Amino acid sequence: LAVMTYYNLVFRPGVTRFAGELARAGIAGAILPDLPLDEAGPWINAADAAGVETVLLAAPTTPDDRLERIADRSRGFLYAVGLLGVTGERASLADSAKEIARRAKDVCDLPVLVGVGVSTPQQAVEVCEVADGVVVGSAIVRTALETGSPDQVAHLVGEFRAAIDRGA
Repeated sequence: LAVMTYYNLVFRPGVTRFAGELARAGIAGAILPDLPLDEAGPWINAADAAGVETVLLAAPTTPDDRLERIADRSRGFLYAVGLLGVTGERASLADSAKEIARRAKDVCDLPVLVGVGVSTPQQAVEVCEVADGVVVGSAIVRTALETGSPDQVAHLVGEFRAAIDRGA
């Protein structure tokens, strides 16, 4: 299980304490979307010491030299941001999703997962032609809010998993 949170929640108690709390809670990875790469060292060191993988993000506009640095500092997987703009569901997959996945795979030995703009099982299949997996947020949150049912959320996740397995 990986969590996504903002760095101010990490910074306030301190990186060592926060990483330790994550590890004690059984969390395997942390995604900190607002943590600047150039300031990530203390967090990465604390997370590594606690056994928590640091997942870094790469945007479609990330220059190649910076993408290599992101790939080098990432742990667990690299989160390739599928499009510029706010998170949320989309009617179709942006061309940039497959392009950032390709670019990241060229420089990264870790699995590359694409998130932001992956809204349907079919879009997940499409992006997994290039990427190693997907991060789905908004579609799951919408289902949880609309239904209030953990079973419906599990069903949706199962639909994504089955579609990816069939498409692979």
